[in-house]
Amino acid sequence: MNRYKVSLLATAVMSVVASQASAQVALNAPMTTDGALHGAGASSIQNILVRNLNCIGTGTTGGVANPDKKLGKSNNTFSTIAPGNFVNPTTPSLSFNCATQHIQPNVSGDYVSTGSGFGRTMWSQFNDDFDGATAATTGAQTIAAGVFNPFGTTGRWTNLQFAFSDAGLGQGDLTVYNANAAAQAGAAITFPMFVLPVAIAFPTTYGTTANGAAMVFNTKGRGLNGTTTLNLTKAVYCGIFNGDILNWNNPAIKALNGTTKTSLQDLVSDTATRWAADGAPIRLVGRLDKSGTTDVFTRHLAAACTTANGYTGTNKYTNHAESLPYNAASNGNADFTVVRSDSNYKPSVSPSKLAGTTNLISGDYWNGSAIVNLGGSTPTSLPAGNVGSGLYLIADGGGKVASALVSAPDYVLGGVKLNGKVGYISADFVQPSVDAPGGLQAAALQVANTASYALPTVSAALKGITQLPPESTATGTYQAGDARLVNPVTGSTKVAATRANPLAWTDVLYADAANNLADPQAALSYPISGTTQFFGYTCYKTDNRLAIVNSLGLQLGKIKKDSANVALGTGIFGGTSPTAGIGIDVQSNIGIMPVAWQTAITNTFLSKPSAVVDAGAAGLNLYIQDLLIAKLGTVSVPEGVSPYPNATCQAPGTARVPAKGTSPAVPFIPGAVIIPGA
Repeated sequence: MNRYKVSLLATAVMSVVASQASAQVALNAPMTTDGALHGAGASSIQNILVRNLNCIGTGTTGGVANPDKKLGKSNNTFSTIAPGNFVNPTTPSLSFNCATQHIQPNVSGDYVSTGSGFGRTMWSQFNDDFDGATAATTGAQTIAAGVFNPFGTTGRWTNLQFAFSDAGLGQGDLTVYNANAAAQAGAAITFPMFVLPVAIAFPTTYGTTANGAAMVFNTKGRGLNGTTTLNLTKAVYCGIFNGDILNWNNPAIKALNGTTKTSLQDLVSDTATRWAADGAPIRLVGRLDKSGTTDVFTRHLAAACTTANGYTGTNKYTNHAESLPYNAASNGNADFTVVRSDSNYKPSVSPSKLAGTTNLISGDYWNGSAIVNLGGSTPTSLPAGNVGSGLYLIADGGGKVASALVSAPDYVLGGVKLNGKVGYISADFVQPSVDAPGGLQAAALQVANTASYALPTVSAALKGITQLPPESTATGTYQAGDARLVNPVTGSTKVAATRANPLAWTDVLYADAANNLADPQAALSYPISGTTQFFGYTCYKTDNRLAIVNSLGLQLGKIKKDSANVALGTGIFGGTSPTAGIGIDVQSNIGIMPVAWQTAITNTFLSKPSAVVDAGAAGLNLYIQDLLIAKLGTVSVPEGVSPYPNATCQAPGTARVPAKGTSPAVPFIPGAVIIPGA
């Protein structure tokens, strides 16, 4: 594949517990030069992943501050990601401020926000896709050809230890994995971890007058944090994103604006005459890269834009994909691979990689500060008079989509400058998320086919996740005999869902066409929701294995104490309770999968079930590590009861965690009681 020069970088702190002997089948250990685990993938969760993992470690290596603890951008500038702050209002002693507190200190890891498609590709190909064909300057360091490090610090990146993707594992991904990674890293491990609402987002300011006064949408719907917003039915937002509704003054939008059916016109800085004549032409913004967020968005439109939901136009979203509907021939054979080498918007692309073949892509992209036309001519995404083009301006990554949406009004019409942009983006970019850029608002969307509307919050998204994990009881413990049909590992005939089938872990979320994440029917559920999947391996070197398992266990709420044996606040990451505390994830409009999923993930992949814990799953042999360190503290880890890797990776007894007082290569966090399973 084409080598990819990093689009957007994010450094995340992860927990490395000890450095031990190499496994017979293993990943590369964290490099001695940067001391970090390496991950890549979805941009939707880049901020919350870094914020979570900053809570786990201090971003130091050997007691020295890690200079990689930053969020990087494609222009090689960096900005710091603010640590999260969990507050338990009823038990202040269980509050946790990640700026000053850390669960497992003296560890570090790096995450590169490349987009879901590229992250999965790196994971499955199991090679160094960050290599540069030529020398490159990144940050303050010049990297020689073939020795590329995306953060510009010392040391070469080789293969990943983990990836994240908003799109689930496909048969093609698994085929590539089994051909390239399985012999060295064991069986593929993937499961949904984060709950991801995808917002229909728009800037609150739709234009500026000749005197520079802002014109602000006069919205009447119920917004987040007591604000107002737009209400949009399926029929209306299907019309917008199919290019049928091309101006914000459309009567169908006015009819949804509160109980009084009010015009969106700014009543102070705009005039009724101008609004009626020109309004604000709608301008679509979407993703240039292979995006899991696009997969979630197009999956919903393909299911929801139907006559049953009131949409009477022609739905151009015929299936879900990581790229929007595109037709090169009708777009002048525009080739966006000159902007992003792995983009699917190019003259020759398989229709299976697109959400439709009726073109919805303009010839323009947003470079972070301006609209650029591929041919160097007038942008084709611009409106014509008061009519929007119905074609997407595209941008590389969620961060650039956000900056495009809130960019200053630039379309001159009738003596004013207009913006009018609207797009889809993961909900951590919209208010009230701590990561939302100023002025970016989320619409309230119609629930099922009712008169109710829901906002892209974690609680509303969770209501749509009614499916249980594969082979699970209502609590998440193992139960054989799952009748739901999912994609097989090979072939085309659907098979019953099993935990041993890595495709099943995401497929079961879409198994019931009448009640799934494509168009959830649950009361008050937010309709455009998906999940962000973790992609990992069965076999790791010991330090990596402990780091992966403990980091996941902490975020899933299965590890209850920090390295000083102090209890962590309940729900520090995924908590949704106003009384027990809003978790760091939820503060960014991102959530952790429901409790049944947390249990199934832990008992299947993070520990080996026993006769005491989830005995039914004992023979599955899908675990990364046979024991989960569920409590950290000052008590020594007894010899002989330390966590071991999966038996297929390394013979038991060859790589135990050392007892307290020994001298491993990496400082060892004092162990305590080791508890099988959860």
